[in-house]
Amino acid sequence: MLQVYSKRGAVFVSLLAMLLTAGSVGAAQLVLNKSVLAEDTIWQGEVLLQGDIEIPAGVTLIIMPGTVVRFARVERFGPAKLSLDKLNHFPGLEIIVKGKILAQGTPGHKIIFTSAAEAPQPGDWGAVNMLGSIANIIEYCEFSYAHTAVHGHSAHAVIAHCDFHHNGVAIGQKNVKKTGLISVMPIMYNRITENGGGVLYGGGSCPSIIHNEISKNDFFGIYAKKSGLANIRYNNIARNGKGVIIYVVKAGVLLRDNNIADNVDYNISLLEGQEWDVNARNNWWGVKSEEKIRALIRDKVRDDTLGRVDAADFYDGPVAGAGIL
Repeated sequence: MLQVYSKRGAVFVSLLAMLLTAGSVGAAQLVLNKSVLAEDTIWQGEVLLQGDIEIPAGVTLIIMPGTVVRFARVERFGPAKLSLDKLNHFPGLEIIVKGKILAQGTPGHKIIFTSAAEAPQPGDWGAVNMLGSIANIIEYCEFSYAHTAVHGHSAHAVIAHCDFHHNGVAIGQKNVKKTGLISVMPIMYNRITENGGGVLYGGGSCPSIIHNEISKNDFFGIYAKKSGLANIRYNNIARNGKGVIIYVVKAGVLLRDNNIADNVDYNISLLEGQEWDVNARNNWWGVKSEEKIRALIRDKVRDDTLGRVDAADFYDGPVAGAGIL
């Protein structure tokens, strides 16, 4: 295991040196208590977090392929926390990103973020929580047993080729007015399965959710809440409690070319307060009968206070290019 601190202009020189010498380095675990990183930092090997870690503005954390980051289960908003702001932070341990995080694994050497508990449970730790930060990359990682594994508060990040399982929510994002940034988080080619919820976005955020496997999540696959423009295309959204939930979204959701099928309660459910219509044309719904398609949609037909879901021009078979290619 190595942790490398370097001057900002020399971080990649230090990274190269680490790679050249990695074979001779021991496998001792790095244990970190509550702290704020002082300068650019590299993690590799086994890392145990016993307190919140903050990456302040102007600082970058690089996590190397194959690294395992474990989060201790701690008192909710207890002494291991850096912030007690319950609007923008989670009760368990977090990596708080105000600078930049580059967690780029490889297909054969994913970066693991998980609980340190012997009998782990969803919610054991908080999140990789990006607050008003930009240029973040989270790729080829695996997340388990978090409250909300990856969350963006007015953040810019790419989340690609990751596995999310046994979290409260896999991915969340919203805007925070005081930052002045609009959350932009492309979510692509991820496997989001067996969580409480899949992707939750709101507060005016503008996600692109493309080519993901979103299945077997207990409560929902995708939840759009008071959000802005969204591009939701070429996903498999199946066998969730509800496939897609929409609440107070006035317009701007592009929801097409998805396989939205076999969800337990509804394939699409409009919640009370969703009085605006939703365009959901050009999707595959798992059945070829319009009557059966409508039976798995909760909208104005069931509750006159709701808008209507337009599911016309539905495909007569699964979208071949949907899901993880």
